[in-house]
Amino acid sequence: MSVRILVLLATFVTLTYGVSAGHNTSAISGFPKIRVGFNVESSPEPHLPLVRYGKVQYYFGAILGDTVEQVDLFCRYHGMKLVSIQTKEETANLIAGLRNYLEPSEKVKFWTSGKKYSNNNQWRWESTGLPTHYTNWAKGEPNNSGGNEACIEVFFNGAAKTLEWNDNNCDVVNYFICESRD
Repeated sequence: MSVRILVLLATFVTLTYGVSAGHNTSAISGFPKIRVGFNVESSPEPHLPLVRYGKVQYYFGAILGDTVEQVDLFCRYHGMKLVSIQTKEETANLIAGLRNYLEPSEKVKFWTSGKKYSNNNQWRWESTGLPTHYTNWAKGEPNNSGGNEACIEVFFNGAAKTLEWNDNNCDVVNYFICESRD
């Protein structure tokens, strides 16, 4: 078991307040996704392991996962916001951070703060209120498959060193990335 997985496991143990097992089947290195589901009003604030790139700190929620609404609450509880990826440089920083934090060959999906705000396929970052001027959609995306894909997830492919965007249903359980900017 790698040191990164042990750090993630230690973070999970720290976050044992009201966490319940999820109903999903995706896993990182054999660990199942765990639903965030916590009580914001009564929970103590545990320390999160953060990664800094310039003026931005990230928390990679790669053990806990939930819907966009729930992981947004988690980030805000910790004084952070769901990530908004505003530049190609930020994409490169996230890829580097995820490759250091996870096994380099991992393939994992993470929620961002990106949401569709019109029927014209216009997207914005909920954390900043700004439109998504920079984009990194995977080929054929966004496609609104099933007619209800209104949130942006990013697909990290460690081996290919890519972080591509996909639109997905906001109620899907995914891992997540929180950020705080100086």
